[in-house]
Amino acid sequence: MSLIVYSLLLMMLMSCAIDQNVVVIYTERHYDTDQVLFDQFTKDTGITLNIVRASADELVARLLTEGENTPADVLIFADAGRLYRAMDASLLQPFEDDVMKSQVDEGLYDDTYHWYGLTMRARVIMYAKDRIDPSLLSTYENLADSMWQNQIAVRTSSNLYNISWIASILMTQGEIYTQPFLNGFVSNFHREPAGNDRDQAKLVASNVGANLAIMNTYYMGLLLNSDDESERAVGESLGVFFPNQGDNASGAHINLSAGGIVTHANNVEGAKHLLRFLTSTSSQSHFTNVNYEYPVNPNTTWHPLLLDWGTFKRQSINLSDLGLYHERAFELMIGANWT
Repeated sequence: MSLIVYSLLLMMLMSCAIDQNVVVIYTERHYDTDQVLFDQFTKDTGITLNIVRASADELVARLLTEGENTPADVLIFADAGRLYRAMDASLLQPFEDDVMKSQVDEGLYDDTYHWYGLTMRARVIMYAKDRIDPSLLSTYENLADSMWQNQIAVRTSSNLYNISWIASILMTQGEIYTQPFLNGFVSNFHREPAGNDRDQAKLVASNVGANLAIMNTYYMGLLLNSDDESERAVGESLGVFFPNQGDNASGAHINLSAGGIVTHANNVEGAKHLLRFLTSTSSQSHFTNVNYEYPVNPNTTWHPLLLDWGTFKRQSINLSDLGLYHERAFELMIGANWT
């Protein structure tokens, strides 16, 4: 064998070896909590994680463009509804695994094993404790009642969390119900939607007329544990209400961050190892204790703040199909003048 051929073979072998010590993550999530876990994973395993952060649409477009030549191994989205697009484009491969199924609660992973939940938040009603009797609150549907005229604060219709929430109503109750609900709901807005979830909380706390805010629970955790005294005061002025909790009710809507293995992943075993790590009790404890997210691992204890809010019944829907309803849900939201 010539020296040149030998050198080329050696370089190829080294390249393969290096590839198996690197996992490339395409992620929509942007939290410091995730980076802490990524760093811990590298420390524990010696596997380097290369992180690409972008929006869900940008990541899907990139994967489609790259095709078989993509460097990505793992795809993580902030809401499982977005994963429908990736599955529909065959960008994820199935990964049925007993460890994953034991670490992720039933209903929080794809029934064909293309993705698994990583964390969840509930989309709930925050109310002004000094002005609203929580016994008046009941369901999402009740928010369309004229009793709440000019009292609701919420983000824009383009917000992913809102789209998934309305998509879940469309999915379970159909368009014949969803459009009238939206018409009533939007007519109760205090102002034209603007800002993020924390801005809705601040609007309610300012006592200028808005008394209810539609928010994800983790934002409340961030407010109550903020270094800013004024933000803590905002959080302390609000109560948390989980809607649709009756025996025959649908349950509170959740936004589920989830991840899967890219179809053309170079390091499938490393990707599996990472997903197992992120759903382990130690990682799940980190998510809930630092970012105030609900763990998907049923063996993980919730942060004390989340426990204080109480357990809740979550909406029982097939999250793999939720993305099917996103486009029409957004059209109906626009049709109801939800800007």
